[in-house]
Amino acid sequence: MESGAGMKPLKAVVIGSGNVASAVAPALEKAGAISVECVYSPTPGHAATLAEKLHGASAVSEVQDIPADAELYLLAVKDDAIAHLATVLKPNGAVWLHTSGGVDCSVLSSLTSDYGVFYPLQTFSKGVEVDLSVVPVFVEGSTSVALDVAKRLAHAISDNVHEADGATRCKLHAAAVFACNFTNHLWAVADDVLRREAGVDIHVLEPLLRETLRKAMLVRPADAQTGPAVRGDVNVMEKHAALLAGDEAEMYRYLSRHIMDYYKR
Repeated sequence: MESGAGMKPLKAVVIGSGNVASAVAPALEKAGAISVECVYSPTPGHAATLAEKLHGASAVSEVQDIPADAELYLLAVKDDAIAHLATVLKPNGAVWLHTSGGVDCSVLSSLTSDYGVFYPLQTFSKGVEVDLSVVPVFVEGSTSVALDVAKRLAHAISDNVHEADGATRCKLHAAAVFACNFTNHLWAVADDVLRREAGVDIHVLEPLLRETLRKAMLVRPADAQTGPAVRGDVNVMEKHAALLAGDEAEMYRYLSRHIMDYYKR
């Protein structure tokens, strides 16, 4: 990683205190890329919790209390909140970046001419450590200044940095929802079924889950597919659906049909 040795940390304000902010802000500060002056969250306790993990950062919960003299403003908030914040925050000549994969960087254009995106393609949860050095970070900038800052931050914490425009990031984000969010929900359903029907939990599937991911990375996931749907084993599928709850059965049948149709192409 390019640590930016010899470069003075950017004086930064972090807007947001959720999963992404809680993982990225301390990592960037530890790497020497930024020095966080302030953390903003509308929930005072959340802002204070993140500020305590940083060196000398204050915590504020009112927009008007956000310092106006920072060099960098990093918006790590829910996608739907970015556009609203851009209408209530004070414009200045700093660099403004958001961390979303699904929102175009132009949403920040009313705040500065130097705006962009710093998007780490990873799932974050508070209290769960992540090795950011292997996480792909996708960056974009409206100007060379904004792009250089986004790259500087990305290289400070990751060895896997790429430029990507809004359309590309949106596609990456959609794929990530399938690979991560939908898959995790299916694990949650599997855990419910195991607890309800078999008296065990998701841990019994850990070797299966690890092998499934290993194979998907060795060959194309489509070439690693197994199970009753790809075999067209209708009797087994109906037996499974019969023991499931209403929504679970509907989801099972839909996904089974989708797999069968996929392999009829």
